[in-house]
Order: sequence, then structure tokens, then C-alpha cells
Amino acid sequence: MWRKGWVVSLVLGAVLAGFLWERPWAGQAGADEAETFLPQQIPASALYRADVSVDMKTHTVAGTLTVRFAPQDSQAYFHLYPNAFQAKADLGGDNWEKVLGKQREPGSISIAEVRVDGQKVPAELQGRLQTLLRVPLTDKSSSEQTEVELRFTLQVPYNNGRLSYNDHAMWLGNWLPILAVKGADGWRLDPYSAIGDPFYSEMANYHLRVQLAEGYQLASSGIESVAVVTQTRPKRQTVYEIDAWNVRDFALVIMDDTYRQQMGKVGDVVVRTWSQEGDDPKIGGRLHEVAMQSLGYFGEQFGRYPYQEYDVVKTGGFFGGMEYPSLVFIQDEYFDRSDMVAEAVVAHETAHQWFYGLVGSDEVNEAWVDESLTDYATMAFLQRADPASAQGYIQLRLGQSEAAESYAGQGLQVGQSVERFPTWKSYTELVYGRGSAMWWTLREAWGEEKLHRLLRTYVHRNQYGQASGQELIDMLSQEAGANAAPFIDYWLKLRIDRKAAAETWMRSGKHE
Repeated sequence: MWRKGWVVSLVLGAVLAGFLWERPWAGQAGADEAETFLPQQIPASALYRADVSVDMKTHTVAGTLTVRFAPQDSQAYFHLYPNAFQAKADLGGDNWEKVLGKQREPGSISIAEVRVDGQKVPAELQGRLQTLLRVPLTDKSSSEQTEVELRFTLQVPYNNGRLSYNDHAMWLGNWLPILAVKGADGWRLDPYSAIGDPFYSEMANYHLRVQLAEGYQLASSGIESVAVVTQTRPKRQTVYEIDAWNVRDFALVIMDDTYRQQMGKVGDVVVRTWSQEGDDPKIGGRLHEVAMQSLGYFGEQFGRYPYQEYDVVKTGGFFGGMEYPSLVFIQDEYFDRSDMVAEAVVAHETAHQWFYGLVGSDEVNEAWVDESLTDYATMAFLQRADPASAQGYIQLRLGQSEAAESYAGQGLQVGQSVERFPTWKSYTELVYGRGSAMWWTLREAWGEEKLHRLLRTYVHRNQYGQASGQELIDMLSQEAGANAAPFIDYWLKLRIDRKAAAETWMRSGKHE
């Protein structure tokens, strides 16, 4: 997710736009292609199959979800994130208001029936807001596959969040029931929090059959260009059958006929940017070029983008932008703005396709891992596009990093869980500002080539898997030939007294 941090005075758009229009991207670096596995080449831990019908008039989604996986326990847990928005939920206070806005309508997901290998089982809703579903798996073994079938109805809430709608579209982020992760310390049953992106999931394959009323279209985490699309009569419906391999989630946006797409290619990747009639075509065109240019740049720097498609879609929402596999939501206001912020948002969400998408991390307990790398990558892209223009964005983040030092007296750190941040402002200044400034400062000391070589290795080692902050720290220590503890203490733990030691450590790794 992209957060601007309540400071927006950037006047960089014109120069970057000129750069993008004058220098079309020719393709991704061939050297990286051998280092990136295609998603269909790697076995996924689970297969999700959903057959759903979407009613845009009532804002409901109804259908069945079947998940095949190898059990890790005598039970399985599914996250039911939409239940966080029930009428009985306590969603008051400034933090929730930033997420949801003041005008809102509740929503929830109801589970009508649960079957395990065809047999009905007494599944149990858990959690204060019933955001967890416990499914018993009696006599199941990890050596065999189990199939859990859920029949559900989703009432989409109305708010400024990741799961909502307006008069022309419905955006479905974190909408499908999804398996909770079981790690060495047990099940990860984290609640939906007001701050951050409180999601943690494993890779899976998806096959969705989506029924829409005639006149609607969709963009998704799947591959629309090879989807099977049929028209039904007399119901006048359109049915899409869509696949996605090795993705962490499956998001979906349903749009009416006011939406238009611009399409281009980066190498073999189809890139679509979805805006609406009446939007400024120059702004939409520029955002489309940013999506293609940044996708190409990140592929060159961090490893080839392995998916066949990438969709950038205008939605409502508070979030600026929100990342999902092969699909990002971009807040509608950025299709009306001619400043640099919109381009930064698109570049940031595109960078998440590597840091979150290809390489997963614990977004609940270690939000700094994917967000700091993503925002650093945004800075690097803008710097490549036009060094002078990029300084506004870079100085914004460096300024937030400096301001974040004031949180040391409050016992806050960059590397804490999302539930420990008291405000969105503290989260933004620490995770985005301080985190990205750490990487930028290291780049200034080591040079782009050295740092990006390390990040390419990080992506290659962890593609389609999960990485930890400790792994990054260990890689830094190895690269420098000295323990990175002083650097981490100063930047992430806000040990301000360790600044000199952090600088000494950086110098130790400056030369090969």
C-alpha cells in the first residue's frame, strides 16, 4: 500500500512525463530471465476453485469455494476478512476513519455450509467478529490432499477501504476466504487491524468462474487474455473462467461500461491501465506509461516479472494505491492530478509485485520488510527517470525519516507489529519514511549496483516463498563483511546513539 504521509508538495510530473513519452521501454533484461521461475513451473501449496455470481445492484457475491491442500494439522483455519466490517464492529476512532471514511455501510461474509472431502462438517466461526473459520480435519494426513468446500454469500461493505464499491465499480480486495498460515510457532490468526496491511498468506493456484450481468467487465489477479468468456441467454450474463498460478491472493475489480483500458506490452507482459470516460486522457496515458516503465525497470533491477499480465485499475478508496498479485487498485483522485504524486503511487504499487508478490513477508509483524523495499524501489525508479525531478519525493521520505527519530522516546520502532503503531502518521513516518531512507542511505554509501545485486539475490532466493527481516539483515552483514547490528540499531530500532557506529559499518562495506 502507498501512503503519502500528509505531505504533498511535489512538482515533478512534467519532467518525468516527458521522459516516459520520449523513451518507450524496449523490454526486460534477458540476463535475469534465467533467474526467475515462471509461476506454472513451481508447485503451489494449495488450489482454490471458486464459482461465484456477482450482483452489482445488491452488491453481493454468492457461490462456492473449494480448496485442495495437504493438511498440517487436525484442523484448518480460514480468514474471513469481510466480517471485520459487520454492523456490530467497533470501527470508531481516527485510525479506522482514515481507512473507512465517515460515510459507510456494513458488510460481511456468511458461510452456509462446509464440507470436507464431500462430507458436511461442523465448522466453527471464531474471533470477536467471526473473522476466522475453524474447519475440523478428522483423520487427515499431510501425505494426502484434502478438499474443503465452502458455500458463502458476501455482502460487500461501502467504505473507503480495499473492499467496497461506487456507482461504476466494485473492488474486491481480501474478499475470498483464504487459508491461514501455520508456522513453526503455530497458526497465524492475526485480526484485521486499522493500520497497515494485516495480511499474511502462502502461494496458491486459483481458478475462478465469475458470472456478471451483461454490460460489466473485470480485471483480476488472473490472466484475462486467455480467459474463457461465454455469454448466456436468456439471463444475459457474461461468464469468465480465469486462472492464476502461484499468487498470494486473488483480487478482482468489476467495472461498468464507463471504464476504458489502455494496453501495452513490456517484453511478453501485457499491461493494462483502466480509467473512465471523462478522465483526462493525458493523465491516464502518463499513468499507463509509468506502469510499463516501472515494471520494466524493476524487472531489470530485481529479476524478471514472471506473470503474463499486470492490471492498474482506478477505484475508490483512501489508500492511494493497494497491491495485489498482478493487479493494483489506484485511488480515483490520481486520475485527475497532474503532479508527481500519482506517478509515485503507480510506481510504488508496481514495485510491490516484487516485494510482497514474488517475495512474501510478514506484513503483520514486519511491515518494514516489503514496504521499505518497495518505497526504496520507487525512489530508485524516479531517480532513474529524472534525477533532478526525483529529489522532491526523495526529500519527502528523508524528511519523514528524520522526523521519525522523535518516536524513539515513545518506545516505537520501525520493525514492530502493525498493532503497536498508535497512529497512521507514526506508521507512515517509520515504516515508509525511515525504512526507505535506510535503503537510500545505504545506496548512497555502497552505490546502486552493489545494493541492487544484493536485492536481486534476495528475490531469487525467496521467489514464491516467504522471507524474513532477519534474512535481509544477515545478507547485509555478509555483504559488508561485518555484523550489521549497528546499522539496524540506528535505523530500525531508533537507537540514535548508534548513528556513528552505523556510518562506520556502511563504510566497511563500501568497497569490494
